[in-house]
Amino acid sequence: MDYAVMAALAWGAMEALVAMLIAVLLLRGATGAFNLAAPHDAEAVPLLHVAALGTGLAFGIALLLALPHGEAFRLAQVFDERGRWGQGLGSFLAGSLVPGRETLAATFLALRRLDGPAGLAGLLTLGGVVAGVAVALRLWRGLARLRALVAFLLLAACVALLLHYAAHLAAWLAARLNFWVFALLLLGFQRWRYAPRTAH
Repeated sequence: MDYAVMAALAWGAMEALVAMLIAVLLLRGATGAFNLAAPHDAEAVPLLHVAALGTGLAFGIALLLALPHGEAFRLAQVFDERGRWGQGLGSFLAGSLVPGRETLAATFLALRRLDGPAGLAGLLTLGGVVAGVAVALRLWRGLARLRALVAFLLLAACVALLLHYAAHLAAWLAARLNFWVFALLLLGFQRWRYAPRTAH
């Protein structure tokens, strides 16, 4: 194999590893931020954690449904070398790591108008925020209450950010792998299909 081709493959693999490492760091950061900010007895109240996760998932889905570049997730666009996903790591992170201003504006507009699936997901987000705030106000007092509120909002925001990034990362990695992604999916399916099952 030509040296230039090998170098390009190695560089592409390094970029993919860095992009996936960022997702892992976001996940660890979300957990760490919640544990650091939450009151010491928050582990005894899983409802706060569940409310934050649900709120973050709902808001992340609302962001994805309201994306101005939602068409870029179609298969034909994902595997288009000249499309959005044909860019290098730097350009990908600059455009996909955090939701852009247009995405946020479209999400809040859909929420205000209760417009389509994005509006419904936004409504679920508001319900989650109300539930999380109610849990914090009901179960804690003083500084612990403030810490519970901060922890709830931090975790919800981190989960939404992670979901937004993970969706973009999946499309970007699929574009980098090209047709190999189907071979990997088939291999994974075959391993799952023929994996030994434990008897109940």
